[in-house]
Formats: sequence, C-alpha cells, structure tokens
Amino acid sequence: MKTQLLLLALGLGLMSGCATFGGKTGSQRVVERIPSNEPTWKGKSAWEKKDALCYAGAVAGRSDMALALREARAEGEKKVAEQIRQKIRTEFGSAVEGQNLDNQLGTYVRDLIVKVSENVAVSGVKQSETFVEKVEETTGFGVRYLYNAYALLELAKADYLQARKDALDGAVSEARRANNARAEESLKKAFEKLESGQSAAGSATR
Repeated sequence: MKTQLLLLALGLGLMSGCATFGGKTGSQRVVERIPSNEPTWKGKSAWEKKDALCYAGAVAGRSDMALALREARAEGEKKVAEQIRQKIRTEFGSAVEGQNLDNQLGTYVRDLIVKVSENVAVSGVKQSETFVEKVEETTGFGVRYLYNAYALLELAKADYLQARKDALDGAVSEARRANNARAEESLKKAFEKLESGQSAAGSATR
C-alpha cells in the first residue's frame, strides 16, 4: 500500500513538473515578430489619412501563419464593406436632414440609401502591410506555437467617392421606378451638397 501511494505521489509530481515546465500552463510570450518592428497601426480599427481610408483586420491564436494572414485580410475586407456602407448612409443622411423634408419623404429617402448601400460594390481595396507575432504557449506537455496576424488595408478616397456615386445612382433609379420625383430631387440635392463639401475640403488641403 505504501509503495502504491509513493508511486502515485511520484506520478503526480511528474505531471505537475510537466505542466509547469517553462512556465504556467496556458501562459504565452511573443518569441518572434515579422517584421521585427511593431507597426504603429497595430491595435487600430479604422482611420483616415489624406488620400485613403484605412482599415485593420486581426486574428489571434492560429496554428498556421499563412492561414492567420489570410484570415486577417478577410477580417479587414469585411470591416471595409461594413464601414463603407455605414459611411455612405451617414453622409447622405446628414445631407438629407439639412433639406427639412417632411417626415414621410425624409424616411423614404433615407430608406432608399440604406437599401442600395447594402449592395454597393467597393473596388480598389489594397493590402499595404502585414504584421505577425509568433507566440509560444506553455501546455501540459511542453510548448506549442501560435500566430497572431494583422493586415492593413487601404481604400483610395477616389474609390470611396465612386462607391458613394454608385449608391446615389441606385437610389435615384429606385425613386424613378417608383415615380417619386420629390425623392429623386432630394437625392440629387444631397449628392450635390456632398460633392461641394468634398471640393471645398480638397481645396483646403492643397
């Protein structure tokens, strides 16, 4: 009986030793960065610079680096599509509100923008940078290596403006099919207001 207890204690001790070898089970540390310098955009989500809209996609804990990079780009592309749609709705919504439309017409025009923005195609998205962290994680049997990946995507403002124009064209077509001349006029006025604001902003930065 004493022998069995001794063997059991030794077995537990060995298991404990394996679990804690090199660190606490589940603990992680970055052992390599590719490239070696961490980019300033890591941890950001979306922002603008002079001539482009920028979006970062990120994934963590993947077992394969190539897979991690593909998934990071896919996350970034998903973010581009979602936020471009929201940006179009917000800009048109603000421009329409300034027209003091009656509630029914204003709601109809905004609903049109929401509808067409769901299907607007965004082209010209480019991946400009990537960043990878190789992570060492302690397990009950030693260590394993995982990858955190980050992808920086950029959309030229000219491509965004084209997507916004496509949304307007779709909304105008919808209003025309519904024989709603007032909605069509409101959409065109909103677009003109956005275009004039864009021109003013462009002149100010020159």
